[in-house]
Amino acid sequence: MTNIVNFDKSRGFTRMDNALMESIATVDLPARDFRVLMAIARQTIGFQVDTKRITADEIGKLTNMRRDVTSKAISHLLERRIIYRVGGSRGDIGISPVAEWSFYDEKSNRLTETKPSHSAQIVSLRNASSETKTATCLLYTKKEDQIPLPTEGSVVVEAKPARQPRKTKSADDSTFGKPQMLNDNPFGLNEQSIDDYLKLRKAKRAPVTARVWANVNAALTKCAEAGIQAEKAIELAVLNGWQGFEADWIIDRLVGKKSSKGQSSAPDFFSQTWRTDTSSDL
Repeated sequence: MTNIVNFDKSRGFTRMDNALMESIATVDLPARDFRVLMAIARQTIGFQVDTKRITADEIGKLTNMRRDVTSKAISHLLERRIIYRVGGSRGDIGISPVAEWSFYDEKSNRLTETKPSHSAQIVSLRNASSETKTATCLLYTKKEDQIPLPTEGSVVVEAKPARQPRKTKSADDSTFGKPQMLNDNPFGLNEQSIDDYLKLRKAKRAPVTARVWANVNAALTKCAEAGIQAEKAIELAVLNGWQGFEADWIIDRLVGKKSSKGQSSAPDFFSQTWRTDTSSDL
């Protein structure tokens, strides 16, 4: 009597390594994970290939399970390093060497909602989500230089950029006002002129700062060199509603008008050519 079992080659058969079969019998897996593992073994080892691209829908047809259930089982097998992917989250799937397997699922000691002692007291305020949104694991891949990619059922959370601090006004700008303008008053402007200029800037929503007032004094210096009084220059800027204070504008308005008034409108007889006609009408 022989102990050799003959296979019917006409129906086909799968040759599997003894160490792999013993590991499959030893590993602690849920029933759905075990069914998915056997389906992957059938599609890879059964066709004598190391890896093969198998979708969750195809595994669902082989195991008679829903797609979301097979996706979660694939994620769990990847986390336990029992299977691996080549490439990315949609790459080929293969069965890992037995030495890399995690035979027991190491779970942290924490309470879950399935405990009968406290499940009745917990009320969830979140919307019901499918299993593919809650399944998270690290992708186990054969490429060492590749960053772990999210699996079909993983959730990627992007970090929000840090909020930039709001810019605040400097202490010099907040404390600058009429008293500082009177102290820094080289041309002796009276309070009324300064009040009028402050009201104009306030209406334009442009506060007067130390830098703005320094520019005004520089423009008044140019006006004084052109023979224009400082109060006249401030008065002209307020009447015209100028937010800026430019010396060229004021000089063109005041000095330019004086030069135009000094010109004579009488004709220049010496610059004209007169036509003489010696003929007479008969």
